[in-house]
Amino acid sequence: MRSVKSLMRPALGRILAMSVVSLSLFFGVTGFIPFEDYQKDTLKEPSAAAFVRQYNTITSHNLIVDTSELRCLALNIYWEARSEPLNGKLAVAGVTMNRVAHKKFPHTICGVVKHSRSARLHRCQFSWYCDGKKDIPRELTAWRDAQQVARLYLVGIYDDPTANALWYHADYVSPSWAGKMMRTAKIGRHIFYRAQVQKTAKAYSY
Repeated sequence: MRSVKSLMRPALGRILAMSVVSLSLFFGVTGFIPFEDYQKDTLKEPSAAAFVRQYNTITSHNLIVDTSELRCLALNIYWEARSEPLNGKLAVAGVTMNRVAHKKFPHTICGVVKHSRSARLHRCQFSWYCDGKKDIPRELTAWRDAQQVARLYLVGIYDDPTANALWYHADYVSPSWAGKMMRTAKIGRHIFYRAQVQKTAKAYSY
């Protein structure tokens, strides 16, 4: 007659195997980087190599997105919405990717994030990129969250909450251009818009 211990061994083995697989999937999908690795990056620009450990590319929104593109999206989320709730971070990701898909904007994530119609200070589409300050994330938890949101948005876990918005501004300012646009949402401290003639539609096909 088999002992209780011998009967339990296969079950314990299966539980251990399932735990390993679950952890592997979590790290692979979220791109989570251990806290120790963030500490190493605090005194230098977050490198593309440190951004994704297991996967070099993501196929998303009909694009092949490599680690440099992922980093650009994560940096935009960090600087534009690090103090926002999850929906606020997703909204910035949504606007960024809506612009990538739009004919009037560059067709890469980094191109959209760095887009400027002049070389002057404070004239970029996303002001943090040309404000004359260093773009090194210092808030480690917020940087981790921005990376996770960027990856999860690109793999289709989350949808755009802005109804295809292409522009937004903080709710404490009233830019002149806003009156010419159609307001689509207010999420956190940002108000989102699209052009008046633009129809609500799926921006991407997966």
